[in-house]
Amino acid sequence: MKDSLLTEKNKRDILKYIKEKNYADILNLLEKIKTGHAGTPKTKDKRFVISEIVRHIIDTSANPEKEYFTAGSFFCKRKEDTAKEIGVMLIWRAYKYNTEKTESILLKIADDDNWEVREYAGSAFAHTIFHNEEFYETVMKCTKHHSENVRRAVVFSAIGLRDKKNLAKAFALFEPLLFDDSKYVRKNLGPFILGSYFANKFPEETVSRLKKWSKIRDENVRWNIAMAFNNSFGNRNPELALDVLKTLSGDQDIVVRRAVISTLRFLSKRHKKLVDGFIKKNKLKIFKETD
Repeated sequence: MKDSLLTEKNKRDILKYIKEKNYADILNLLEKIKTGHAGTPKTKDKRFVISEIVRHIIDTSANPEKEYFTAGSFFCKRKEDTAKEIGVMLIWRAYKYNTEKTESILLKIADDDNWEVREYAGSAFAHTIFHNEEFYETVMKCTKHHSENVRRAVVFSAIGLRDKKNLAKAFALFEPLLFDDSKYVRKNLGPFILGSYFANKFPEETVSRLKKWSKIRDENVRWNIAMAFNNSFGNRNPELALDVLKTLSGDQDIVVRRAVISTLRFLSKRHKKLVDGFIKKNKLKIFKETD
């Protein structure tokens, strides 16, 4: 399957439209090649448009952030999902130019009805916080936002904090989110961002924090802890995973128990002997429960 549907002529036309700031015709062209999967063009084609707009602004504008704001606002105000995806990847670059309006647009796109648009918003949140540390205060407040979509974007913003100097800030951001009872937030926090992203890069620090959090008697917190090993990190570090899961294995809460079961089953695919020994030693009837 082709990863791009743009022809060379299409690309030349897009470059021409960018020079003319004729963004409407770019959208008209892209609408003709959108796929049935998410109702938008191929990712590679959208990235081409975004990168070429950014390149043109850098090369020609005396005030790039103002131009990002103008272009980003145009796209974000459109009804097409493609436009919002392009727009949010431009508007975050205007954060210092107009912080208040840029934040407002980011939050609006993060709460979009289309799941793919929300993916782009999550990425934009991460870029924004990476380049603008003052955005951290906003995302901390948004851990209590009424929309689970926005809270999920906050989870993704932590990707922009995935370095040694910002690790404490990332963990502080995770703490209120660990209690979130939204399945949409949970499935992106524990197994994905906490486990796949942070634990794989900072195993010692992340596992230490997971052990600390595992003492909290809250089903959502403990679900996230158990599921933080339901991924490649758990597969590479089964002993660490089982050490933490031991703390959770006696929890009778069905939400926590199912998370423990799920992770043990996952780990058992590659570490059956080790997991079987863990189950026997801790006298668990894991595989008789309904996952």
